[in-house]
Amino acid sequence: MGDVLVRAATRYGMNVTVTTMPADIDLSDMLDGSRRVRLGLVLDMIRRHSVAGAAPAVLGMFEFLPADLALRGADGIVTRLTEKERDLLSVLLAARGAAVARDDLLDRVWGFAPGVETHTLETHIYRLRQKLETDPTAPVILTTDGDGYRLITG
Repeated sequence: MGDVLVRAATRYGMNVTVTTMPADIDLSDMLDGSRRVRLGLVLDMIRRHSVAGAAPAVLGMFEFLPADLALRGADGIVTRLTEKERDLLSVLLAARGAAVARDDLLDRVWGFAPGVETHTLETHIYRLRQKLETDPTAPVILTTDGDGYRLITG
């Protein structure tokens, strides 16, 4: 059914994006669930599509390849990223050097409510630092005084 709609839309010159639901999501849960849960699932799918389609960006000595879940060094060596590392790096990069609050990162990358108690963010920041920071005296991800993080891009 979906493929028929896409072909018809394309035939009439419409630019469409197709989003599928993961197989492990029970449709009855979607229909019976709260509006916030349904909206959260849809927004998460849209975010994943937009992040995965983002253009490469230069981060210090690396080229950030969001669609490939990778960082490519100047030497050509590719370092793999997890989806969450890619999403986190994308949010920090989009801030263009400005600080991003911890609660904002937890919401935008994981969909967590403000004030949640977790070390997920810190763990992912630690792993990203290991992959990005080749010189310990020149950090790429800074912890801010206001309980957030910012990316040094220049």
